Amino acid sequence: MKKWMIFFVIVAAFLVGANSYAPQLAEVGLCQALSATLNLHSDDVRVQASPGAKIFLGDIDAITVHATNFQAGDLTFAHFDCNLYGVHFKPLLALADQEVRVTRAESGEMTASIRSEELEKFLVKKVEGLKDPQVSFEDDAVRVQGRVKLGGLVSAQADVRGHFGMKGSKLMFIPSSVTVEGMGMQISTTQMASADIYDFAGFPLGIQPDSVTMRDGLLTIHGQVSNS
Repeated sequence: MKKWMIFFVIVAAFLVGANSYAPQLAEVGLCQALSATLNLHSDDVRVQASPGAKIFLGDIDAITVHATNFQAGDLTFAHFDCNLYGVHFKPLLALADQEVRVTRAESGEMTASIRSEELEKFLVKKVEGLKDPQVSFEDDAVRVQGRVKLGGLVSAQADVRGHFGMKGSKLMFIPSSVTVEGMGMQISTTQMASADIYDFAGFPLGIQPDSVTMRDGLLTIHGQVSNS
C-alpha cells in the first residue's frame, strides 16, 4: 500500500510539473523554430494549454506571437502579431530538433506591418542606378521617381508606378507602368518584372498571407491559417 502511495505521489508531482513547465518548454521551442525566420525574443511567444501535460502529446490550445521592430531578412518589420488556435505539432520531432514546428492549426490569423521608410529604401535599391530618388505613397499606389543613366551616358528621368501585393507566398512590388524621358523622347512600358520583397514560404506557423493594405504610411500584410 505504501509503495502505491509513493507511486501516486510521484505521478501527481510529475503532472503538476508538466502542467506548469510544459507551456514554457513549448515557448522556447517555438522561439527556436521562429528564430530562423524572424528575429524574436523569448517573451514574444506565449503558449496556452490546459492541462499543460497534453503538450507532450503534441496538442496546444493557443499560441500568441507578438513582436515589434525586428529584423527579418533585409527588412525591418514594425510589428508582427499572430494568434493560432487548436494547434498540433509532432512532439518526438520537436524533442529531436529542440524546436516546435506547427503541423496544423484549426484556426488563426496574422498581421505584419512594414513602415513606408523601410519600403522606400527597398524600392530605391531595386531601381538600379537611380539618382535623386523620390518615393511617394497614395492609398495602395506607389510612385518611384529619379534620374538614371541610359547607356551609362545620357541622363534621363525615370518614373515607376505600381503597388504592393501577394503572389503565392511572396510579398511583392508589382509595377503597373514605367516611363523614361530624356533627349526629347519618352518611352513608356508596362513590361517590368515584379520585385520580391519577402517570401513567407515555409513559414513555421502554418500561416498563408493573402492580402495587403497600405494606410497612414504602413504596409500591413494579412494572413490566415493554411492547412493545404
